[in-house]
Amino acid sequence: MSDFMMSQLQGLLGKVSDDVEKMGRSTNAHLDNVLGAIDDLAANIFATQAVLAVLLEKNPVDPAKAKAWIEAQTGPGGSTPKANAIIDMMTAKKK
Repeated sequence: MSDFMMSQLQGLLGKVSDDVEKMGRSTNAHLDNVLGAIDDLAANIFATQAVLAVLLEKNPVDPAKAKAWIEAQTGPGGSTPKANAIIDMMTAKKK
């Protein structure tokens, strides 16, 4: 292989290396944004649960009606076991 071709190949490999490095930095930035959004969402859900828990102490809700509401919104089989478990947890009578 000639020196010119070797030089061209080396230049292209350097460009690919730079592009891969830029992609890595970009991916890390996007991942940080996504993790921040997940953290914000989790905090919002936790705060909402806290407010609902306090409200439910004075205004009890029938868990079957809450589950039926989810089913009505999502269609048959749309309610998930996790949603039902959260309803049960939030509507459980405190002793």
